[in-house]
Amino acid sequence: MALSVSLVILLILLNVNKVISQCPPSSGIYLRYNGNCYSNGSYFWDNSIRPTPLECGLPGATLNGGQWIGPNGVVPCDGGNNANVQCTTGSGASLSVFINPPSFLQSSAGDGWYKCCLPTNCSDSNTNIIFANIFSFTQIESFFIADLSSDMTVYPQEYKLNCTKIGYTHYGISISIGSTALTSYNNCDDRSNSCFGTVLVSSTNTVRYTIDITWDGMTVSSWSSSLSITGDQMYQCVLNNPSGADRTRNLTIKVPATAPSSLTEVSKTATTITVSWTALDSSDADGYVVNVTSDTDTVQTVQVEGSSNNTIALNGLRELTTYSITVRAYQQLLGPASTISVFTHCQREGIYLAYNGNCYPNGSYFWDSSFNYITQNISCVLPGTSLTTGQWVRVADPDDPVDCNSNSASDPFHCTNVTSPDAILYLYLAQGLPKSQEGWYKCCLPSDCSDPNTNIIFANIFRFAQIESFTVADLSSDMTVYPQEYKLNCVKIGHPHYDIRMSINSTTLASYTNCDNRNSNCHGTVLVSITNTIRYTVDITWDGMTIKNGLISQYATGDQMYQCVVAVTNQPTRTCNVTLKVPATAPYSLTEVNETATTITVSWTALDSSDADGYVVNVTSDTNTVQTVQVEGSSNNTITLNGLRGGTAYNITVRAYQQLLGPASSTISVQTLPVVNSINWTLVSSTTQLNNTQYRIDCLTTTDINPSTDVYWLVNGVMKSNSMYTSIDVLTYNNTLLVYPDPLGVSVNVTCIAMIGEIKYNQSVILHAPSGPPNNVRGFILNATSIKVNWTYSSETNGYVIEYTTGGVTRNVISTNVHEIILTDLSPMNAYTISVYSYIYLPSVNSTVTVLRLDGELLSLRECN
Repeated sequence: MALSVSLVILLILLNVNKVISQCPPSSGIYLRYNGNCYSNGSYFWDNSIRPTPLECGLPGATLNGGQWIGPNGVVPCDGGNNANVQCTTGSGASLSVFINPPSFLQSSAGDGWYKCCLPTNCSDSNTNIIFANIFSFTQIESFFIADLSSDMTVYPQEYKLNCTKIGYTHYGISISIGSTALTSYNNCDDRSNSCFGTVLVSSTNTVRYTIDITWDGMTVSSWSSSLSITGDQMYQCVLNNPSGADRTRNLTIKVPATAPSSLTEVSKTATTITVSWTALDSSDADGYVVNVTSDTDTVQTVQVEGSSNNTIALNGLRELTTYSITVRAYQQLLGPASTISVFTHCQREGIYLAYNGNCYPNGSYFWDSSFNYITQNISCVLPGTSLTTGQWVRVADPDDPVDCNSNSASDPFHCTNVTSPDAILYLYLAQGLPKSQEGWYKCCLPSDCSDPNTNIIFANIFRFAQIESFTVADLSSDMTVYPQEYKLNCVKIGHPHYDIRMSINSTTLASYTNCDNRNSNCHGTVLVSITNTIRYTVDITWDGMTIKNGLISQYATGDQMYQCVVAVTNQPTRTCNVTLKVPATAPYSLTEVNETATTITVSWTALDSSDADGYVVNVTSDTNTVQTVQVEGSSNNTITLNGLRGGTAYNITVRAYQQLLGPASSTISVQTLPVVNSINWTLVSSTTQLNNTQYRIDCLTTTDINPSTDVYWLVNGVMKSNSMYTSIDVLTYNNTLLVYPDPLGVSVNVTCIAMIGEIKYNQSVILHAPSGPPNNVRGFILNATSIKVNWTYSSETNGYVIEYTTGGVTRNVISTNVHEIILTDLSPMNAYTISVYSYIYLPSVNSTVTVLRLDGELLSLRECN
């Protein structure tokens, strides 16, 4: 039974030789060749199955018939052949086909698709079926498109055509679209890779040929060819078979043949444009791509999925900008484009002025020479409103509006209008503007200016030159930045020849004469060249007493009144003033209210709200600024300054501010309380207790800290925690530590440490011990019950402790501040060991003397040092 044409077409779609990782698989019918398992629809060269059979297997089944059927019918098993193809049965459910050498496929009748049916014959509807293509010479294993992105916003689109050849080593191959060859190779020899394909499997001469394609919506381009095309793209790969029919594969990429029609602006605001188009049928489009450009720059590209979705709102645009909007349908690739141009509003809502592609706010200035043609006009626009009447009116003469209907020759202004979808009045000069008619004009939309509900905007229309603005710039609201720096900007508009000067009172800060904007000889900053709009800037530094500009310095108190003057020869001089509010006097009665270890509270007499908006308090230590604090509100005249260091002197000043800082108050000096106020020691028990003598250390600290966590001790470098503390008053803690002289003869250095944040505060006390024991200690027997002991006097000590024992038992410890002592009431016939210690605050090590007595008479006397 031969395979049907429809079945062959289906198999062409499943024609990549894919090796299965698990071989054999645990279930399902499979193909196995040369130890590898292959997927359904794989290709096998007749030359390769001559020595090695192609096996078809079904795990876990028992053969009950089974068949291999090729283009020429059933392949006989275990005897005979069909077009030289033979079949053998294997263990389980497996059938193998092969060709006995030296034979090949007998004719073209044996070349093509074979199917294997297991475990029963192919006539059984429940059997398992798998396909394989057995061919002679060469075959096209696959022809497909690769690297084609589903993101249609990437433009132009780029993709690859891959045609994979398998089989005989000698051949020719070409890839084309229509009659245009994109690539062509002749006399290829895989043994030397003469045609530079990519070798995938060398044993079967499986080689891939790739063409890179670029599609811009109209033209298919490869490295060597270019072809304009509309609609679907039909590619063909042809493999020239040296001894047989050529192999041919076709590939079609779906592309819309027509552009979306009736692309229309639906609505717009200052930042959005909504457009729509006629939707294409679902068979002609999968969706659309909308591209937005301004000048030559792409602003945004949006992919709209679904052929019926034919409206989109484009957001995030700029006001008063012309955008080019294109729409393309797409399937696998983008189709041709439709394009419209849309101009956004200046603003989302409300009346505005526009001129020469720019938006202008209420109160803008316009030179009469810059809009004296119908195409050079001032536009007054009210978005989304239909015009009813509307007017341009000179403010000084509201009874004589510009007539937009007759455009009378006696009126220098002409007017045209647009009624919808936006109310617009275009104003331009048809003749020279008389001096009497320059000045402020107002536009009213959508109705006359007599309507109290109309929308109004003002424009100044002038002759020759005018000061468009005189402003203060870069003046920080942070009053803690000192000295203060700012700029004076005077913007001149109009006539190119003029003089300009900026001053404070009678002091000139900057002056330029005989300026000519055509050669920029006065070095202003050009803002709008067509209207000769030039900005002149003066940099000012203010230190609270003096205005400085370069080498110019002017002492000032109170408000600063600046003036900009622009003069054109034989024309009226234009003058504009700007005033900076500055307190004239300093806050007085600056007084310390309270202080702790880390804070200082001060107050001053508040100024009136007309004289101050707030205050700036400056804190310095030595010459360094510690902190500067801005206090808002003229009535807020008390502040607590935090984060200071304990026991430190600070200088404090206060200034009032409005737009600038005023003069400084008198300076007061305040010292914070110490964190560690004092450290002292007290002898708790007598020094006669020697190394059991107890000393108490008292350290007074501020209550700004937690004594349990923020205070600790160092005793001869060893850290000890703080566990004993009491509150003396609201400002003071008493922290206590008990220490002992251990060992004797060593001074004790005690440091009390208090922490505030990362800062340590400390005080220390040293309990001194003598540097050594008393020298030359000697004992003298005076009688049967008395001994005199003496030693060399030392000015280093504050006294001495004498300890004497007998029989290992201490009999007594006494102290003295002289260098000898008589021990009385002793027992006869005993040996006494006498130790002498000196002390300053702590005892020294001892010097010892031993006295032996027998029958009341002296037997021996030994001194030990």
